[in-house]
Amino acid sequence: SLALEVEVWAMESSLNFYIFGHPVTMSPSPDIHGTGFALNGSPHKYERFDAPDVAQVMAKLRMADCGGGSVTIPHKESVRDQMNELSDAARVIGAVNTVTKLKDGTFRGDNTDWIGIRQQLESRLPSPRPTQLCCLLCGAGGTARAGAYALKQMGAARVLIYNRTASRAQELASEFGFEAISDFAVLRTIHELHIVINTLPGSSDFRLPAGAEQILPRCHPVVLEAAYIPRRTAFVNQALDAGCEVVEGVEMLFEQGCAQCEIWTGLPAPRADIAAALLQALFTEGSEHPAYAKMEPHGVLPKSLVVEAAKGRWKLRNCITGDFMRLCW
Repeated sequence: SLALEVEVWAMESSLNFYIFGHPVTMSPSPDIHGTGFALNGSPHKYERFDAPDVAQVMAKLRMADCGGGSVTIPHKESVRDQMNELSDAARVIGAVNTVTKLKDGTFRGDNTDWIGIRQQLESRLPSPRPTQLCCLLCGAGGTARAGAYALKQMGAARVLIYNRTASRAQELASEFGFEAISDFAVLRTIHELHIVINTLPGSSDFRLPAGAEQILPRCHPVVLEAAYIPRRTAFVNQALDAGCEVVEGVEMLFEQGCAQCEIWTGLPAPRADIAAALLQALFTEGSEHPAYAKMEPHGVLPKSLVVEAAKGRWKLRNCITGDFMRLCW
């Protein structure tokens, strides 16, 4: 298997892995993979590499001491064209978020974003799960393509795709056999909506417009927000106000990162320890993590990270300074 091939080669020496993108100065990926490498016995290092130009990314990947890395905006689609081989998911999605350098120096591109989306959504859907899933997907970029792939793998019966550039929504819908919408008027006529995935930038201040937003309190779909900076986007606040179950961007990041860890180490990801590392870095009072200030409210922790951390040797207790929940061990 790929994981075994990578494990046998990678254990021979310490390699450098990176999160490639622009900007990545606040990325929690080093917390995920530093923990994963250490707990799985890999001697590797993982750092941020902020690069606005994909040529800079490829130059770093070609260095002898680089083993690969994670890829984020704006390089997921441009890096794909530089790979020697692609996984089935990366090929269909058309975007790469995981690069692995093989022993012969060639590059394999993969996509774990769809796994992060699917796993988190399936864990939040009601039981028994609706048999005819009706979904709304907002966006048409690389992460939206991963969302479309995830919904296809989940057997969604109907998926509506909205994008500010309508032609891109139409292209994505045609490719996956879904429906493009140019506005949200159709939401007023839908009787059931089970899932909403938003991949529009967190800085866009996207919200469902007046009239259409009533579908949230009416149908209570599970809402997944791909952005994690800021943590509480305008759309997340809208969904929470409507009483929806929300999958946060940092929870999707955790899930896809665990899948990357398995690829690079050949072992199951130490999920409890990774979840605990994220909770400590992003939500512990006094943290110096560059993303800490964007994770408010710090006293309300991401649900799935708390659940995962509790499965390990971790426990939550009240901090003596008040009601803030602090991770301790």
